[in-house]
Amino acid sequence: MYNIGVVSSNPEIENTTYIKALKESEYNVHYLKEKHKWERQTCELDALIIEEEESDNQMSLICESIIKIREQTSALVWVLSQNTDKSTRIVYLKLGADAIIDTSIDSEELVLLIKGHLKRYSEKKQRGLKVYEETPLQESDVPKKIELVHSNFSVLLNGSQEVNLTKLEFRTIELLSNHVGQALTYEEIYKNVWDGGDEDKQYRVANIIYHLRRKIENEDHANGYIKTIRSKGYMLMN
Repeated sequence: MYNIGVVSSNPEIENTTYIKALKESEYNVHYLKEKHKWERQTCELDALIIEEEESDNQMSLICESIIKIREQTSALVWVLSQNTDKSTRIVYLKLGADAIIDTSIDSEELVLLIKGHLKRYSEKKQRGLKVYEETPLQESDVPKKIELVHSNFSVLLNGSQEVNLTKLEFRTIELLSNHVGQALTYEEIYKNVWDGGDEDKQYRVANIIYHLRRKIENEDHANGYIKTIRSKGYMLMN
């Protein structure tokens, strides 16, 4: 049985039709209303639904939630939205949301959509577990230090796989490479990668790290190159 977390400050969330539909489909639903509590619970969940609210800073709140979730888990993330415009949806998806669910769909459609996503997520997870069990990690499999290819704005992984990066991504990985094993704060990374301006520092840094991980870690952050130092920043592993 799947565990689904619902991030919402709506006091009536338990009585909404889509929550009732999820319960009727025998999903375990967890209400995550207080941020300092739900941040510790995300690793135990298979999926999270973030409910968009009617407030002046709703976009920044949802972006922050997606970033925090993605730092801790690869669980599915859906944003439940009433009238989000295209540019906002793209931002959510770039930060790591798996889908934007329009509240205009009925509860049956919602459950079918979630069921399909969870089935694929489960199959992918099981395949990864099977591979791990059958082929234990050997010393030779441990990722080697990333090699920078300055001429191409790329990195060489394991001495053979070259991955192309954007200029900002390359500057970020270069900075981390110059401080291997040392935690760099959001402020330090932002100051060294971006020129001018000081708005949305944490968002920009988390976003660039997210894209870097997608390219060099194959979505396996648990044993990847870049480690999140909670409430501080990031560190490149030895």
